[in-house]
Amino acid sequence: MDLSNVRNRSGYLGGTDAALVGRMGGGLRINLEHYIRLAVAYGDLPRQYLREVPKTEAMEAGHRFEDYFFEEVAADWTPRIERQYILRRPMEDLPALIAHADGYDETRGLVLELKFSRYGTADVLARYHWQLQWYYFLGATRVRLVHGSGTLLEDVRIAFRTVEKDPAAQEQLMRGLCRIKEMRPRIREVAEMIELKNEKDNESKGN
Repeated sequence: MDLSNVRNRSGYLGGTDAALVGRMGGGLRINLEHYIRLAVAYGDLPRQYLREVPKTEAMEAGHRFEDYFFEEVAADWTPRIERQYILRRPMEDLPALIAHADGYDETRGLVLELKFSRYGTADVLARYHWQLQWYYFLGATRVRLVHGSGTLLEDVRIAFRTVEKDPAAQEQLMRGLCRIKEMRPRIREVAEMIELKNEKDNESKGN
């Protein structure tokens, strides 16, 4: 897969989409924003139709925590942890299914998911439940949350938690993906309607 697509969120469903997939498996009512995300995942619409997510201080702190952890904590671990590893699971009639692991031990199938948050570890586990279960869905053998808190480089605290594979969540993710398959014609239809409306709006602006 072209890594530019990973950055652009086009042509695939990833960890950030896991909550949507899981909720769809639970009967979520689909709105226009969901249709647009799925159309971009299928390549029916360009990513410009997605709502931009602004960078925040929390996101920047998360990136700094990743650098700190892999350079200062896990640098000498054996076996070596590979950063920014992409897991994939092919499924027919669906966009590419990927998971972008912060760290991965290929010898053990171990995913490390790093989060830097002021919330407690139990809250972080709950908040990112679907993303963590998505790793298992894509074939990880074991998933561990690495939760950083405190002040980076001064008073950083790190908690490790093994995430158990949840069979019910795995079934719900599968139901969500089956529902997306069934919706494929409607997703394409909505994308065509959006493109047509955009063309008409542009023509109106040009007149």
